[in-house]
Amino acid sequence: MAVPAGKGGPGLPRPPFDDPVRSGKTLVEWAEPLLSGNELARSKEAAEEFALFSGPALQEELDRIRNDEGDTILGRLIPYWEGWYLSSRDPLPVHSNPFYLFASDALPGGACPFRLAARLALSAAAFCTEIDRGTLEPDTFRGAPLCMKEYERLFRTSRIALPGTDRQVTGAKTGPAGRCALVLSGGVPFLLELYSEEGGLRDVEETAGHLREIASFSPGESPPVGLITTLHRDEAARGRRLLLERGEENERLLSLAEGSLFVLRLDSPCGSSPGERARHFLFDGGGNGWYEKSFQLIVTADGQAGINFEHSSRDGTHVGRLVKEILSRAPSVTGRVSGLPAPVRLDFALSRECRDFLDGIPEKNRALSDSRIQAVFRFDAFGTGVVKERNISPDAFVQIAMLMAAEGLWGERRSVYESVQFRRFAGGRTEGTRPLTPEAAVFIDGFRSGRESSGALRRMLFEAQRSHRERIRECLEGRGVEGHLQLLRGLWKERGGALGMKEEPALFRSSAWEKLTSCPVSSSTTPGEGFALAGYGPVQPGGLGVRYLSRKDHFIVHVSSWTQDGLLAAEYASFLEKALSDMGRLLAGKENP
Repeated sequence: MAVPAGKGGPGLPRPPFDDPVRSGKTLVEWAEPLLSGNELARSKEAAEEFALFSGPALQEELDRIRNDEGDTILGRLIPYWEGWYLSSRDPLPVHSNPFYLFASDALPGGACPFRLAARLALSAAAFCTEIDRGTLEPDTFRGAPLCMKEYERLFRTSRIALPGTDRQVTGAKTGPAGRCALVLSGGVPFLLELYSEEGGLRDVEETAGHLREIASFSPGESPPVGLITTLHRDEAARGRRLLLERGEENERLLSLAEGSLFVLRLDSPCGSSPGERARHFLFDGGGNGWYEKSFQLIVTADGQAGINFEHSSRDGTHVGRLVKEILSRAPSVTGRVSGLPAPVRLDFALSRECRDFLDGIPEKNRALSDSRIQAVFRFDAFGTGVVKERNISPDAFVQIAMLMAAEGLWGERRSVYESVQFRRFAGGRTEGTRPLTPEAAVFIDGFRSGRESSGALRRMLFEAQRSHRERIRECLEGRGVEGHLQLLRGLWKERGGALGMKEEPALFRSSAWEKLTSCPVSSSTTPGEGFALAGYGPVQPGGLGVRYLSRKDHFIVHVSSWTQDGLLAAEYASFLEKALSDMGRLLAGKENP
């Protein structure tokens, strides 16, 4: 059954977030493998105090707000939901925007990058028209419909830089800008109409010809306006203000750019190695980008393609659907409308102050680019096929290997964050799970000791993956820990004084909270076919960002870290590769390595 994009499907429940006693108790249980005996005892005391006093009081206030004002407070206060992203002041490249690199064999054939760009862009536009008509088939998970609300802001949406907290704007479906891609070549922006008022797609060859024409234009002497979108958010707000101060024409042009469907980047070659391509699609310096748009569809001169997306109102499950729709349509997309307007160049007038401001950005971006390290490896010894044959969850298998690698790298247990989709609830985004269960700790300790038999270790591994799957199920059903407790903590920060709680609840100062909610390893996986690589930057200083693709006969892993932390990404990748190999030998029935 097709549903309008803004409707989650029939009867989606509200996120529960209703039992502070359970959440506080579960926090300590989840954190236990990370805690000393004294830390565990003190954390339990803090959870008991929370259950008796501050927890119920904060929950009562939360329930009142949700009853009176709806669930907007959730999006504002829960990490990795809209408000969390919009309040961050870090630059969007590296710090926030993820990338997907499409697999070459998933792209339409042919060597012409302009024809490839035309097919991908028209396919994206066709998907947008389906959303506009309200005929989009709902996403489902195990047969249950998922919330579709964020598809309303997948197209024509831009993040707007403002001091303190950004906001998002979505352009109108009517009017030419709402039917146009914002095409960038050499940093110069053009609007190119992709479909007619009646919804007919532009002819593919005509579109490719216009893209070739756009790429032939000289960039000129003006620095690219899109550079503003790469900055620290308060600096980006200043750059936006300087641009708008020049007059109404700049305001009109910026409104057109921000209300366009999406960005289509015609980029220079990105290199032949996975590492080179990963760096390019995550952040190539920003000279030909517009990082505030909902997504940038990127096609390089050497025939690679992918997406870099802004995270505020979309997650991997939304963009994964977008990629699937684009790649499935691209080989056969048949635009037939010709004679639509030619591309329109957006020429912004720049004051001397604005020009000087823009001229200073490339140096900052070189520092930003140099601040990250990205390591990519492909593990070819086996893939999900072998793991499933042993009745082991591939996700649990990889996550346990990641925990083992973290302990090998740092010499102690560390918390790993794994993102779990939360879209079976109305307005839901993501919840975080922590794969370090007591059963996982027992397996890792047994494996590292070298004293357990292979049979005993396989039984331990099976129990570890069973507990991992149960924890994932808890999060999927709204019984996770961090979303609810972070919500209550945010509420205390805003209204604690008015509620008679001047001091932060002890639970949020406990070792259980500090150690569990840390993100030394922030991980996620990308389901579906059509991807060659996916990744994002590290979440915290001294930490790692890990994204992996699981395939039947191999795994592809992207690891990122900050340059200031030395060779952390490469070292972790080496430990992870060894952990996967050692655990594979165990599955194969060989002795404990």
